[in-house]
Amino acid sequence: MKLVSVDKLIPGMVVSENVYTLDDRLVAPKDTILTQKDIDRIRSYSLYNIFVEEQMKSVPATEEEKEVDVSTLSYAQKLRNTEEFIIFKQHIEDCSEQLEESFRLLANDSIPLDVDKLTEPVYHLFVEAGGTAGIFDMLHNLRDNADAVFMHSLNVSLISNTLATWMKLPKEKIQVATAAGLLHDIGKMLVPSELLTKKKPLTEYEQRAMNEHVTRGYGLVKNKDIDVHIKNTILMHHEMRDGSGFPFHLKGDKIDEIASIVTVANVYDELTSKRLYREAVCPFTVIEEFEKRGLEKYDPNAIMTFLGNVVNTFIANRVMLSNGKVGEVIFINPDHLSRPTIKCGDEFIDLAKNRSVSIVSVI
Repeated sequence: MKLVSVDKLIPGMVVSENVYTLDDRLVAPKDTILTQKDIDRIRSYSLYNIFVEEQMKSVPATEEEKEVDVSTLSYAQKLRNTEEFIIFKQHIEDCSEQLEESFRLLANDSIPLDVDKLTEPVYHLFVEAGGTAGIFDMLHNLRDNADAVFMHSLNVSLISNTLATWMKLPKEKIQVATAAGLLHDIGKMLVPSELLTKKKPLTEYEQRAMNEHVTRGYGLVKNKDIDVHIKNTILMHHEMRDGSGFPFHLKGDKIDEIASIVTVANVYDELTSKRLYREAVCPFTVIEEFEKRGLEKYDPNAIMTFLGNVVNTFIANRVMLSNGKVGEVIFINPDHLSRPTIKCGDEFIDLAKNRSVSIVSVI
């Protein structure tokens, strides 16, 4: 049994104690398997937390759901209804909370920095997602979470591991990339919380204060007994090969090789995730930007490997086009990765040839 915020309830959770309103009216009896309708009702009574069981169960289909033609659902909609996704979502949110607490204790020097212990949950998430083949399916469907630090750190760790694997790096370097991705933003624990939770874009002064998280984070770990690549990544994950990054405007090979991997993962996740002050950017828009300027700003091997693989994770996904049509991604154009061929009913639209149309969202 555990106490869960009503904001984090998801279908399939099992109520472990009767849920009452503030004036003692029963809202949900013990052993209720929560549906979305149950969750909406609980939230409507302005309750804060309820007790649920550790294990989840499959949600019985409602009459309305039984009438839905499954064949009309998109790939993403089908995935979000699977037990695997529901469990993964709950576990990554739990890991996010645990990571926040660990970072807080580390920042206060209350616990030792145990890299293996910190990264252990990341590998469990990989197994639940089905490995590198499934991790992007999961992450692409978690984009409504606006957490600015801890969920992002987990995402970057998972993507860094995947990218390092795609690059066929030795096992030891993959493990370092995973840990570096997880710890890259630890310095944000020392940034004023109001900057992390601000719902509007930061001012120039606030952005300078935010940028200090790289040096502050490095200060937390520089004397710790951890791999030097992890330390460098915390300090360098905003450096760009053309010198346009910070804090030192490093160029080319002066940027740590692991930091270069984490940088690609960091930028991709940052842009494709929802933030408090903006909606998520369409992944194909980010991929297009990577195609245009990637070789200038990122390590060539890292960015080319990432682009050549990440686009394939969108095969069979349903997308909305700028002309209002909806279709499925059926073919990736190798010379124009951000402009695949889309099947809209009986029509095939090659975006590489039809430049007036583009993908505006994955649905």
